[in-house]
Amino acid sequence: MAYHEQIIDQIQQASDIVEVISACVPLKRTGRNFKANCPFHHEKTPSFIVSPDRQIFHCFGCGAGGDVFSFLMKHEQMNFPEAVRHLADRARIPLPESEKQVRSERSENDRLYQICQVATEFYHAQLMNPEMGKQGRAYLSQRGFGPDEIKEFQLGLATQEWRALLQHVIKKEFSEREYLRSGLISKSAQGNTFDLFRNRIMFPIMNAQGKVIAFGGRVLNDDLPKYLNSPETPIFKKRRELYALNIAKRTISGTDAVRQILITEGYLDAIRLHANGFKNTVATLGTSLTEDHVRVLKRYADESIVVFDGDRAGEQASLRSLDIFLEEGMGIRVLSLPRGFDPDDFVRAKGQEAMKQLIRESQDIFDFKLQVLLRRFNKSDSMGLLKITSEFLDTLSKLKNFVLVDRCLKRLAATLGVEEASLRSELAKLQKKQQGTQKSEAVPVQTTASNLQADRKGNQLERVLLSLLLHYPPYLLALKEAFPNFSFLDSKLNRIFSLMDQMVCVDQMPEISTSKVLNRINDEELKALVSSLLAGEWLSHENREQAFQDCLRALKKEEHSKRLRALRNRISQAEDQGDENLVLKYMKDYQTLLSEEQ
Repeated sequence: MAYHEQIIDQIQQASDIVEVISACVPLKRTGRNFKANCPFHHEKTPSFIVSPDRQIFHCFGCGAGGDVFSFLMKHEQMNFPEAVRHLADRARIPLPESEKQVRSERSENDRLYQICQVATEFYHAQLMNPEMGKQGRAYLSQRGFGPDEIKEFQLGLATQEWRALLQHVIKKEFSEREYLRSGLISKSAQGNTFDLFRNRIMFPIMNAQGKVIAFGGRVLNDDLPKYLNSPETPIFKKRRELYALNIAKRTISGTDAVRQILITEGYLDAIRLHANGFKNTVATLGTSLTEDHVRVLKRYADESIVVFDGDRAGEQASLRSLDIFLEEGMGIRVLSLPRGFDPDDFVRAKGQEAMKQLIRESQDIFDFKLQVLLRRFNKSDSMGLLKITSEFLDTLSKLKNFVLVDRCLKRLAATLGVEEASLRSELAKLQKKQQGTQKSEAVPVQTTASNLQADRKGNQLERVLLSLLLHYPPYLLALKEAFPNFSFLDSKLNRIFSLMDQMVCVDQMPEISTSKVLNRINDEELKALVSSLLAGEWLSHENREQAFQDCLRALKKEEHSKRLRALRNRISQAEDQGDENLVLKYMKDYQTLLSEEQ
């Protein structure tokens, strides 16, 4: 629903952007601002800044930026009304909305959440139906899961019927557009609609807030694929969601010791571990671990323990995940299961205490990787030695802790029987090569007033000028006084300028806060542009003032040039007409204009 600007301003003033972002991204203070690796793209050198003074964030690497609402919308996949309600709840600010308004102005994402919840209840009811759910319950019972697990994880059953869910959601008055967007209903090339999931045990996938956003389905016969997930939707992004995180996060929060979280590959693995007391367990959704997964995990835990299957594929999956954790700066250990076991099998066969023992014996990532490499390659063979050192040093190059790097190099040298100095030399070469090929990240620079061009088509002058207006809004009145009909040539910059101009006219005040400007911009691209213009710092008040005066001089020079060009055109036209008196008049005006100070 649409909220009044006064409410939006009130919510933003009560929501410190540093507190909101630091709950999702670890921030470090650097002078007046805070800095971090950007959560929206991969980078090794931090270029993401948060300004508490201006209540904005901006990444100089990917260009993302905006206010506290923009951050939540981008990071948490919320729309604007959802971000407003989230921050209002956080600040305990009541919103002026009735139940009738909520129903009539419900956002599209809210409707998707509703469909997913309706589907959850529908599938669960089918599983619990004495006759309809008999086969599904028998399968779960055979796997060692009973009523407690079914209830806690809201497990369900999709029968073999082609349109069972479709008919149910139609009765709930969802439109075709809504249920097709949910991904739970598909449409054939011939235009026939049908259920995506059939003859499967259903696992509702919930986000960290406990809302159902998608489903995973395990087939009850030998059909392929064995596991099927919902397609991505506006509320479901597979690469950043983790199964059972909504439960696990409550178990690992608020402890003084190192907060650990267990990561498995499958739904049943996670449920088995939860059922045996390991509530701090999550599962990936049939995909490899991604940077987004690790960034989510870092909000809740200090260290992850990867619990993948005890086979070659599980070992390889563990290896792939190691570097991601290192690059994202999160602690990581690897739990090696015996060959032929997955977590579900192991706990059922060996019990809870055996699993606890494996957790205690989980390996440091370097021990694990070295052990794997020594199994795969012969260190006594020249090519094998090169392969081991190359892959191991590649991992070390991503480690930011020099103490750990030093320790690992010593152990690697002793294990391989090579000189430590040689390994250090090779590591230095690798790091230098990586720095050379890595794309240079843009960094915030001090804005200066030098080298401004009078020609605004190059955009430099306009960007500096709008940056000055945003940093110090009273300049807006001075600009309007000097150039009453001023406008920017760049359409995006002019939209921001026009908004500021309107705010002055409406509010009858020269002071315009950055937050108010951002609150009145609906375009996220424009918000990012504003944040980029605000991200630089002026060296001093004198420097800022000098820059503004330089801008005014450049604009006056531009205007002066336009007037000269106009007079030259008039002189040419008068000469073509043979009007000597008019030519003489224009020539005098031209000489007068040339003599004016520029």
